[in-house]
Amino acid sequence: MILPSVRVFALGDVVLQGAPAEAPGFVFDGRVLVTVRVPTRIHTVDVVFQTAAASRWARLRARDPPHEHHVSFRDTVYSGDETWARGTYEFFFRIVLPGDLSETMFTEHKRVAYEVRASLGGSVRRAATRPVAVKRVPYFGSAWEALASDVVHVSAVWRDRIEMCALGCSRVQRDGRPLRVTGVVRALEKGFRLTKVGVILEERTRCRTGRACSSAVAASRFLRAGEHGDWYGCPIIDQRAFDLELQIPRAYGKIQYDVKHGSVTVSHRLAFVIAVVDQFGHGTSLRLFTPLHIMPHDWVDCGDELPAYADALADRVLLTADTDSRAVDGARTQITGGSSTRAAADTASRPEILS
Repeated sequence: MILPSVRVFALGDVVLQGAPAEAPGFVFDGRVLVTVRVPTRIHTVDVVFQTAAASRWARLRARDPPHEHHVSFRDTVYSGDETWARGTYEFFFRIVLPGDLSETMFTEHKRVAYEVRASLGGSVRRAATRPVAVKRVPYFGSAWEALASDVVHVSAVWRDRIEMCALGCSRVQRDGRPLRVTGVVRALEKGFRLTKVGVILEERTRCRTGRACSSAVAASRFLRAGEHGDWYGCPIIDQRAFDLELQIPRAYGKIQYDVKHGSVTVSHRLAFVIAVVDQFGHGTSLRLFTPLHIMPHDWVDCGDELPAYADALADRVLLTADTDSRAVDGARTQITGGSSTRAAADTASRPEILS
């Protein structure tokens, strides 16, 4: 027997604005495609936004702790008892999610993951899932918004011998983007030579339930000898400045967003790292730390993002590129609005055949 296939698509991730007690919620949109190869009787098509099973998220950095957060929201996009002919059927779904959902998190202390699942009910049972991330951003006008314009400028002096300074980048950064920072090393005493220069992005996970806190290097960048001029092994005369660029990883791979869930808190800090050798050959490694915040793309520096179109899922391809201009002119009279197509798909009792 040839079984039908199911595919589910989501219109982006879930982005909640504000704290859990004040977030207004989120409208989660998407569509389901069902391909039928032989006539098949279908009773229902259900879409569920739910907590993801552990086996569906294999790329975890640590052990998989018990899942303590369970949610399930359902939308039935088709209900009937008919035999579907061969073809591809499309359905749109819309699920209203509450604003107090916990953010997606993968740590050794706690794990929170979600997925959207589309399933068929009838003579055959088929299902498809897709992972969905839940993110939380501050609402516009909050105190967090001022951090986007706060520039890193920190300095420290080691034993009145070496002064370190890091400056230039914003304290709020986005995952998957380069981080640019300038490090300055100033010698307050003669005879010191540089042997290492770089930056480290560190992720810290703290738990208040008695488990040990952990820290991991999410990304690092060290200069090679001769990469930024002739600095390796040379005496520090007055001061040396280094322009460094660090690539921040994508979220949920090697790094998490700044998030707090129950007793677990994930935070980040940036370290400007150098190693020096004095005139007697004694080596010392120094690090200058400063807090850094990793936020989702939907809030920080969102001026270069494309605008969102809520009814994009209802669009249809009416004509592809053709060298015959008469075919283009003839198709102009067939163009209809996407909103009416979406309304028809939501209210119709029979599935919509695409091809």
